[in-house]
Amino acid sequence: MVITSHSSVTSVIFRRKNIDNTLVFLTSERIEETLRFKNKHKGNNENEKRNVNSRSIVVPPVFSQVSPEYNYPIGRFSIRLPDGDDRICTASIINTANGNIGITAAHCLIDDNGEILDTNSMWFSPGYDNGTDGPLELIEVEDVAVPLTFLVTDAWNDYALVKFAFNDPAEENETLQHYTGGLGWRFDIGNNTLTNIFCYPLTGNLENCTKDGEHLCKWQGYTQLEQGNHSFNYIISDIRLGVGASGGPLIFQYDRSINLGYVYSVHRAWRNDTNESIASIFDQLVFNGLLLQLS
Repeated sequence: MVITSHSSVTSVIFRRKNIDNTLVFLTSERIEETLRFKNKHKGNNENEKRNVNSRSIVVPPVFSQVSPEYNYPIGRFSIRLPDGDDRICTASIINTANGNIGITAAHCLIDDNGEILDTNSMWFSPGYDNGTDGPLELIEVEDVAVPLTFLVTDAWNDYALVKFAFNDPAEENETLQHYTGGLGWRFDIGNNTLTNIFCYPLTGNLENCTKDGEHLCKWQGYTQLEQGNHSFNYIISDIRLGVGASGGPLIFQYDRSINLGYVYSVHRAWRNDTNESIASIFDQLVFNGLLLQLS
């Protein structure tokens, strides 16, 4: 399947109604984080405080069985919007028993009214670069799993899992990660972590990056845990990853020789007032619930 070109590619912008019926405007460039749910959800906030040192599940990366030296789990995730424009995000295959599951940002899957977009309007191309589809071309989406907390708050747990409708080209009923390999994933990443991020920006300030949504760009540096009682993010200071970077994996222990490592978050947004990119901390119960929903 081929996606035809359109005159405009949208940034991720949508309008939501808050629980008190006030309008909230969100973009992938800037998300206003407030404590407007503090009183109503006080008990939930207390339960969701993270202690990263207590989280122990670690799922290792998995090698491609077709070409172990050429893993390509990261790809461009394209969404056709109801107005005909295309939304560009980034997604990655993760190591699961199902073999056809990837991860991206939750807000990539949401329309202007806060509803989940039609999966028939989504395509993934692992290994996409330089304006060219990856070895498997375009893969359709079978199902998605978005955290309820994100649908309610527009802020917490901005990540989602995607189940791809993969048809084995060799007709041997193999899974997607059999061809691409899959990133490992974990919940135990703390402060000041050396990290690699990969994404398809159309804007931003990444150096040595062709910001057209057609080229896979990368960043390496250290992430920080946000401080505060109601903080659920990793922070990347002074880096604006840009539109199209949403869903780009934050990878711990990335090995460039095999193109694999552990994803521990995905890029979420840019804060203009503090000059930093942010990524949600994985909640283990939420993440496992999403995985169960798609498995």
